[in-house]
Amino acid sequence: MAYSPLKKILIIAGLMLVLVAPLLMIQVKINERQQRAASVSHQVSQQYAGEQTLAGPLIMVPQVRRHEVAYHDQETGKTRTRIEHRRELATHVPDTLDIEGQLKTETLYRGIYGTPVYRGGVTLEAHFDAGWRRSDDNARDSGPPLLVLQVGDLRGLAERPRLRIANRTLPLLEPGAIPEALGGDALVALLPEHVAGPFTVSVHLNLNGSQSLAALPLAKETRMTLSGDWPHPGFTGLLLPVEREVTDSGFVGRWHTNSLAAASAIACVRDGGGCQDRGQALRVELVQPVTGLLSSERALKYSYLIVGLTFAAFFLFEVLRRTAVHPMQYLLVGLALAMFYLLLVALGEHLDFAWAYGIGAVVSGGLIGAYLSAVLRSRPAGLGFAGAQMLVLVLIYAILNAEDYALLMGSVLLFAALAAVMLLTRHIDWSASAPRRETKA
Repeated sequence: MAYSPLKKILIIAGLMLVLVAPLLMIQVKINERQQRAASVSHQVSQQYAGEQTLAGPLIMVPQVRRHEVAYHDQETGKTRTRIEHRRELATHVPDTLDIEGQLKTETLYRGIYGTPVYRGGVTLEAHFDAGWRRSDDNARDSGPPLLVLQVGDLRGLAERPRLRIANRTLPLLEPGAIPEALGGDALVALLPEHVAGPFTVSVHLNLNGSQSLAALPLAKETRMTLSGDWPHPGFTGLLLPVEREVTDSGFVGRWHTNSLAAASAIACVRDGGGCQDRGQALRVELVQPVTGLLSSERALKYSYLIVGLTFAAFFLFEVLRRTAVHPMQYLLVGLALAMFYLLLVALGEHLDFAWAYGIGAVVSGGLIGAYLSAVLRSRPAGLGFAGAQMLVLVLIYAILNAEDYALLMGSVLLFAALAAVMLLTRHIDWSASAPRRETKA
């Protein structure tokens, strides 16, 4: 059955709309697998240990503070003031804080999905000056000073930590004796009464965690060095490290900051006794390389372009060779292309993305080549279509691996396709097959 060019174009457009359904189903499958991977990561973090953020050591003094509060007197309609006494924790940060940590990483799997975890030794040294406890006329102490270190997830402590001043180890308070304002993630010890002059607090933690390790720069001057054997670190948070070394065998990051740069973090802790803002910490993340699912999702975004170019090539073949290709044959080739993306998702969970992409391209290209060789009754024509299809897939793979130039390369590919169509059809009389209207003399 012969179709006019306009009618055939409309049929092709309808077939592309039909192919939207299987491509959307593949997208849904990718989303399901990504949610499963995220669920596994959450489960591992819940059972091993979560992201760790360290805050301290700090000195916190329970106090009763005198506040002058303004209120509206309903009887007189005037604004008056009254004195209120509130229980608070006065927070004192050290002069200097030195943090050193070394991470040993591994990947824990549930089925085919994994998430990075680490075991680390972290040492903190905080130096307090002699004048940390200055008198305040509006406050009086209501309890002994507390030495406080907050840990993001206490389940990650492989052994009971030791807070030391000089050669003395301070006993930790049991959970029931810790002020509620500090929450349930604090290590607290009573500061000895004889400590009056400058002193240094040292803490060593054998710490387990997952995904990231961070520390709040709660000192007038903070220096931190973190190293590990993970080759894909991500440095995020308040500041980037002043020095970094990243190799295939691991990383080293060094931070150096002061209370002016970290004023927001210090104010956050002083206001509420804790700070949950991720952006206030110095952080290293164990970034997982681009997974097969993510790469497959990016590749799927180009599926409509590939199907469109393939159908355009069929249409040109019909026009130039005057050979009819049935719409059902268009549809079957389109479904073969959709199967390429389904194979890409399935293989990408078990193989490197490059291998998954290559195998899927060869299999789908071979299927299309064998089918078209029979449909067009010409092996060169069928293999030519398959070769052109493989070339387009290779170009798409190059675009996927050049994120910064993806728009440029995609635009060039589309321009080249349009230019080829215009050049090949420049001598075709598109109205030749249209019915001519008879005119009366």
